[in-house]
Amino acid sequence: MTAKRLKWPQPAGRTPHGAGLRASGTTQPQAPLRCPGGEDPPPEAREAPQGRPPAREARSRWRAALADRGSSAVELAVLAPALMMICMLILQFGLWFNARQTALAAAQAGAVVARQEAASRPGTWQADAQSTARQYYQKLNSKLLKQVNATTAVAAGGNVYVTVSGQIAVSVFPFFGLHLTVSATAGGPVECFRPAGQGGAC
Repeated sequence: MTAKRLKWPQPAGRTPHGAGLRASGTTQPQAPLRCPGGEDPPPEAREAPQGRPPAREARSRWRAALADRGSSAVELAVLAPALMMICMLILQFGLWFNARQTALAAAQAGAVVARQEAASRPGTWQADAQSTARQYYQKLNSKLLKQVNATTAVAAGGNVYVTVSGQIAVSVFPFFGLHLTVSATAGGPVECFRPAGQGGAC
């Protein structure tokens, strides 16, 4: 004796659950997962979006890396001369500035003697001022200048000046034939007694 499966009667106008989907060859879409309490599931539990396979993505990245191989070396070869030139210019400017400050200090030392002796020793103040400027530079023990020269001048109004000039001994661009020179001048009015009736003259 075999058992027969009983079929429950279906209401009129209603098809069995899933019959239409099986007939059309489609499946019923699944609802998104929900955690108890109605909250969304964590990102790990969600279905990952369909995209490139991992192997294909890795191959595409590897091809991109191979295409850029050697670009850093080319960029360095192009930019290295410019960077070296900028560094050399900065060094040369530093040497020039230091040499100019040294010449200015020597000129100021000579100008002090020139202002003091221009009125009291009118025949020898020029030689004394020049000698003082050269000796002051030698005492600085600086090797930045060569062929140091000191000159004096008298301007209108009773002012005297001492100028120290020379050529920079160290050149960062010797292959260009670049030889820089510096010149610094210092001076002021002659120090003397000026009577009121002589218009400011000694």
